[in-house]
Amino acid sequence: MPEGPEVQRFADQLDRVLANQPIVQLTARTQVAKRWLTEHPEMLLGREIVRVSAFGKNLIGWIAGDYYFYSHLMMWGRWTTFTGVPPHEVDRRERARIITATGGAILLSAPVFQLGQGNPYTQIEILRSLGADILPQSSEPFDQARFVEALRLSQPDRTIGAALLDQSIAAGIGNYLRAEILFLCQLDPWRRVGDLTEQNLHQLCQTVPQVARRAYETGGFTVSDLDRTRMQQDPGLVYRSGSEWGTRHYVFRRTNLPCLRCNTPIRQQKQLVRTDGTEEKTRIIYFCPVCQQVSINLKPRSTKRSTADTTI
Repeated sequence: MPEGPEVQRFADQLDRVLANQPIVQLTARTQVAKRWLTEHPEMLLGREIVRVSAFGKNLIGWIAGDYYFYSHLMMWGRWTTFTGVPPHEVDRRERARIITATGGAILLSAPVFQLGQGNPYTQIEILRSLGADILPQSSEPFDQARFVEALRLSQPDRTIGAALLDQSIAAGIGNYLRAEILFLCQLDPWRRVGDLTEQNLHQLCQTVPQVARRAYETGGFTVSDLDRTRMQQDPGLVYRSGSEWGTRHYVFRRTNLPCLRCNTPIRQQKQLVRTDGTEEKTRIIYFCPVCQQVSINLKPRSTKRSTADTTI
């Protein structure tokens, strides 16, 4: 699933192509957006797209006249942009197409695309409940107070590994960011939120926006330049020498590879992240058992270096 940094890059991409341009054509295949277009025929044609922005994993296009378009990419969605003449053929994965006189954007594979008038932050349920944005506008700092308050209001028995995936606590964190954040904070993913110290909270407040910004600026890399060079030069630190696989992160998808800090093999484990009383949802968490002082009992690790797990 695209996380905050990836969605912000999509928003930047759309903003460069669409901002300050009147809409020539807008089509949609999602049920909600199709119904809106039927009820408001040609309402958006000729209206200028003011800007495109992101908040966490959510992308919003602001349209003149107090209108908007909204998308959530979920697991496989992505935006593509073009300049000049739009592609004639319609990809079967296409969910929306926005065309201006100079170019446009096409949404692929995303199940969530909506149109509306008014403030999307009050009209769209998920936007009303979001926590601090991990990648706020460049002029704004990460809202540490909001983040800490949301953590403290969370269930004290909840694990920090589960809490970081809660978008009402921090908007934009997904599986790879939470693994990297917890590693850099040297935090056990199974540590209870109620047991976090003031130092733990301070580290999280510093690390969350730093890791998000690093991933945004580098196209998804969270390791430092120095550590990436180490992995590129030492075949023992990667799955396959010469491949980028295994050089992007400290722990995420580096199962059985040596920790870059203590040389202990990185582990992975399913972690309960949510339950609704009838169904439990788990996600794979990657970690260094030594650096993060992991408290749970771990099964003997496999000595096979496998990249088979592709859980995001």
